Amino acid sequence: MVKAFRKPKAQSHKEKGLDVRVGAGRMADGDGSDIEVNICDMQDFEIPHPNMEPAVSEPLPGPSVSPRTPWVEEEEDINAPGRKRWIEDFPLEAGSIIEGISRETKFDKIRCHQEEMGEAPWAPFNSEEEWELSRWLMKSGVSQTKIDDFLKLSTIRQGVKPSFHNKRTLLKMIDELPKGPQWECEMLTITGDKQDEKGEFQTEQVEFWRRNPLDCVRELIGNPAFRDHIQFVPKKVYQDRNGEIREYNEMSTGDWWWDVQLKLPIGATIAPIILSSDKTQLSRFSGDKKAWPVYISIGNIDKAIRQKPSGHATILVGYIPVSKLECFAKKTQALEGYQLFHTCMALLLEPLVKAGETGVEMICADGCVWRVFAILAAYIADFPEQCLVACCMENRCPKCIVNANNCGSPVNAALRDPKATLRTINQQARGEAPSAFVNEGLRLVDPFWKSLPHCNIFEAFTPDILHQLHKGVFKDHIVKWTTASIDGKADEIDHRYQVMTGHPCLRHFKKGISLVSQWTGTEYKNMEKVFLGAIAGAADTGVVRAVRGVLDFIYYAHFESHTDGSLTKLEQAWTLFHTNKKAFITLGIRNHFNIPKLHSMKHYLDMIRSHGTADGFNTEGPERLHIDFAKVGYEASNKKEYIRQMTIWLSRQEAVHTFSAYLQYALPGYEARVNQDDDLDNHNDGEDADGSPLDTEEQASYSHFTIALKAPFPKVTLTSLQTDYGAVDFKSCLGTFLTLQSIYPANFHNIQIPFPIYKRIAVEIPAAIQVSNLPIKDLIRATPAQPQSGLKKAVPAHFDTVLARKVPLHGLCFRGRNCPPSRQRRSPLVPCIHEPIEWFNTALASCSAAFCRSAMGVSNYKRYLTEF
Repeated sequence: MVKAFRKPKAQSHKEKGLDVRVGAGRMADGDGSDIEVNICDMQDFEIPHPNMEPAVSEPLPGPSVSPRTPWVEEEEDINAPGRKRWIEDFPLEAGSIIEGISRETKFDKIRCHQEEMGEAPWAPFNSEEEWELSRWLMKSGVSQTKIDDFLKLSTIRQGVKPSFHNKRTLLKMIDELPKGPQWECEMLTITGDKQDEKGEFQTEQVEFWRRNPLDCVRELIGNPAFRDHIQFVPKKVYQDRNGEIREYNEMSTGDWWWDVQLKLPIGATIAPIILSSDKTQLSRFSGDKKAWPVYISIGNIDKAIRQKPSGHATILVGYIPVSKLECFAKKTQALEGYQLFHTCMALLLEPLVKAGETGVEMICADGCVWRVFAILAAYIADFPEQCLVACCMENRCPKCIVNANNCGSPVNAALRDPKATLRTINQQARGEAPSAFVNEGLRLVDPFWKSLPHCNIFEAFTPDILHQLHKGVFKDHIVKWTTASIDGKADEIDHRYQVMTGHPCLRHFKKGISLVSQWTGTEYKNMEKVFLGAIAGAADTGVVRAVRGVLDFIYYAHFESHTDGSLTKLEQAWTLFHTNKKAFITLGIRNHFNIPKLHSMKHYLDMIRSHGTADGFNTEGPERLHIDFAKVGYEASNKKEYIRQMTIWLSRQEAVHTFSAYLQYALPGYEARVNQDDDLDNHNDGEDADGSPLDTEEQASYSHFTIALKAPFPKVTLTSLQTDYGAVDFKSCLGTFLTLQSIYPANFHNIQIPFPIYKRIAVEIPAAIQVSNLPIKDLIRATPAQPQSGLKKAVPAHFDTVLARKVPLHGLCFRGRNCPPSRQRRSPLVPCIHEPIEWFNTALASCSAAFCRSAMGVSNYKRYLTEF
């Protein structure tokens, strides 16, 4: 019997054409679009829900698409890009618009006002060019003094003639632009426990700058830039038609959203609130100026957009005051600092209490009105900040009540419960001294999260790959323990990194790793790529296996898309470490592993199932935002009352971005340039692994590779190929190739034709969706050694190893004259190479022919064969 779930009524979304019916599943196409599939047409497809009894489905109106019709070949990799996905919709009505209500969006109001006033879209500026100049001056980081100097240049005053003639008039025009959520400052008076000379308790006033978090959520939901990158309904995604291989990706595919949606009224829309906070240093070299930003985003927006600073999907919602609290005695300053944080967070998030209980109306980018329940779902923070929020000691786990002496063992401990924790804290405050207060490592703090509806703060702590894995487990522990376990210690590790073969995708640590002064996320990742190979043969077998378990865990944790199978691999990697960690004890390096960051790895699997993959909650995002929302703003201030000046600076930056987005909305074809270099994954050194600059010559891009338009070495003789390039067998292999092609020339032994040689070619490798949705550019280099010339240093030769399959990968289409159609197969993972490439039993001949034909180009290649 075919079973499915019933929904009380159909739902739709204006302009998106979604039709979600009772008991209907959807098959997602490779481009992200959905194909409606009636589950009644699916044989033996049953997905039971723990909270609902399945009902027999009835024939449904509308189109019915067989899941077998558009399906790709059975043997195709289910993780291949473009692979279909089966989607189970939420069984009840959810994410519904309020029928009969439509309101003007923020951008509609701006356009109507301009039309009423008879203004151009770029008003208050006189022209589009003047607006672009203003935008550049505001976004380029030029100081206000330099802006004045720039506007006073005769070329600008007499040539460009902008309507603003100094920084004051420019900023006045910027302040007329539409603004984002408004800032407000609240003065908090803190009464200490120290007394002054009059016997009165000392007090201290601090400034608490904040915005309304609901205004920030409205700004995000109503932003037209996110119209095609936002979700309002939870779903379950499967990679197979039988619903056996669950896939976890976006937050909407996790269990948290699904479970909370069941607790809300029919048709409710959830805005999963994602908070992040982290104290950061503002002053450089000297001084103690600090800021404590709090950021807010929503899980409705695709994680790829949220994690890009240039996407502007995260908003600064407040600055927690940073104070030394000198009105308190030193022994109580720390605890009172914790309480100040929770007091400020409670004030900041107060609007979320009502919004989580009854919902609030919000307008989306289409003008539709939704009743949105803003619920705290995720909190991105490093380990000390997690403990601060959880009200526990830093030697404890902020998610569970595992004993501090058992953190190093793979034990299962009960998760912390918000109600039980509040009860224990209240008992301690009343002087009852409950044993649980000490056993669970709690702090006597009144938590800010106690009144937030549907919020389990301990489940909200997301995996912190940067601080917990890269910096904590790998750098602080694994590298240190492994180095101590081998002969030669750090010198041997450094030597092994120094002699590592160069590769364009690997950083070459010329001085080893022990002397690295500044460890960043990029440093950790580059070290991890080759660390296992570096210690192979030098470290104990148990140590190598333990290191492999940690590195496997780190790489699985980085997956952007998980399945039940990959999560099993994640757990197996964690088990592999614990199985072999005794090697460090045997060698006398460790006597215990009771390290909270090491224990935190246990919770990754459950968090991915609950909230989606860990890359959507990476702390590298907030770390990067510190630059834009704190450090740059501080540098733009005069360092006095800097928080107030930072909020003004930030409001102006947001106004410029908002107005750019409005012009894109109001003027079809207008496109504001975005500095993509600000994004997390777009940083590179502009160098190969050897430190040599990358080519700057004009490139020619083809379907699956990129190569220079002109060969850097256009006339390389056969002798040079054999001596300088090391292709000693090139001539004989080329002769074999020509013989097999039946075009062997009579004068082949006297060949004198030069060959055009390219230094590098970038081959496009299809995306692996677990790692990235973007294709990979694999750089292949072939350059001889260059001697020293004047001030230019000598450059060593670089010849990358390329592994070529004699037997094509399944489906890879290698088309040649001698390749029968039965052997021309196409792969879902590797693109078809449209230019003919010949493959033969003689390995070097095939490599030579492939190189000649790809590097020289088909037309030149045929010309050379003719001249032979």
